Amino acid sequence: MSTRDELAANLTAYIDGELSELETKRLEEALKADPELAALERTMRATLQAVGRLPHPEASQALRRAVLSRLDEKTPFEKLRAFFTLPRLAPAVGLAAAAAVAVVVLKPGRADRPALDAETLFVAQNMEVLEDLDVIGLETPDDLDVVASLHELEATP
Repeated sequence: MSTRDELAANLTAYIDGELSELETKRLEEALKADPELAALERTMRATLQAVGRLPHPEASQALRRAVLSRLDEKTPFEKLRAFFTLPRLAPAVGLAAAAAVAVVVLKPGRADRPALDAETLFVAQNMEVLEDLDVIGLETPDDLDVVASLHELEATP
């Protein structure tokens, strides 16, 4: 891009007063030296003035109300974020902490459970076999010893 093209591109910023002091002086000197650039600047100023004189459209009251009501509406994410605020979360967190403490404090530990002796554990592990033996009619532990040693009583040929 040539220097003249750069100056023409900066005309809008010059007219709006957005250029630095050094750039403004440089452009003003170029406007004095180049009649075509000066004519372009005058045309742009006249165009801006003509646009400024155009009537501004006014929005109806119904449109204003509709736009403002839409601005007041919250998105689902905003509603969710508003729900999880500190005043709402503090009681819930407090209740959860109290429940956790109650579970830890009131939970029966291993020391509270009755100790199981070896015979009770044996019965629990062999409950199915013992139920089958009950069908046979065994009533005492001695009967169980007899059944356990039946393989010794078998006759050998």
